[in-house]
Amino acid sequence: MKCSIHPDRDAIGACLSCGRLVCPECKVSAANQIYCNPCIETRLKTGSWPAVPAGGYNTSGTGSTADVPAEIRGWNWGGFLLTWIWGIGNNVWISLLALLSFIPYIGWIIGLTMRIILGIKGNEWAWRSKKWDSVDHFKQVQRKWTWWGIAGLAALIILVLAVAVLLFSLFMIASYLGIDKNMNLEEFFPKL
Repeated sequence: MKCSIHPDRDAIGACLSCGRLVCPECKVSAANQIYCNPCIETRLKTGSWPAVPAGGYNTSGTGSTADVPAEIRGWNWGGFLLTWIWGIGNNVWISLLALLSFIPYIGWIIGLTMRIILGIKGNEWAWRSKKWDSVDHFKQVQRKWTWWGIAGLAALIILVLAVAVLLFSLFMIASYLGIDKNMNLEEFFPKL
C-alpha cells in the first residue's frame, strides 16, 4: 500500500478523518490516532474536521484498520469458485493455499476448506487488501468475478460431460466390434 500523497512511499496507516493512506512524513499523531496533514490543517483553520462524505470514508486497502461497509459483507462467489485466481486479482494472498488441493487427500481437505473460507471472508479480505474507488465499484468488480467463476464451472461441467460421452462411445464401439479388454491387439489386427 502506498501513501495517497506520496505514491512512491509505503503507507504506515490511514487517516482517521478522511481515510487517506499516509506515509511517516504525512502522518500526524493526535490522541494515539493517525491523521493526515490536510485534515489537521483543516482542523486548525476551521476548528472542525473535514465533512464526512455521505457514504462515509473509503478505508479500502488499509489492511486490518479498514472499516468494512455492511453492504459488502456476505458470501463471495468469485472467491469460492475461482479461489487462488480470484485471490491474485484481489491481493488476497492467503488464497494461494488453495493450490494445495493438487496434493492428494490432505491437500483436498485444505483446498475445500480454503474455498469455503474465501466464500465467507472474501469480501472483507478483498476490501481490506486493495484500494477501491467506492462500494459500488467493489460490488461491480466482484460481480464480474462471480460471472467468470460461473463460466469456468460451466466449462468444466461441459468438459467432464464431453469426456464421459467420448468414453461411453468408445466402450460401445469396442463392444460392437467384439473387442475385449483382455484381447491381444494382434488377434484383432492380423499381421499384414
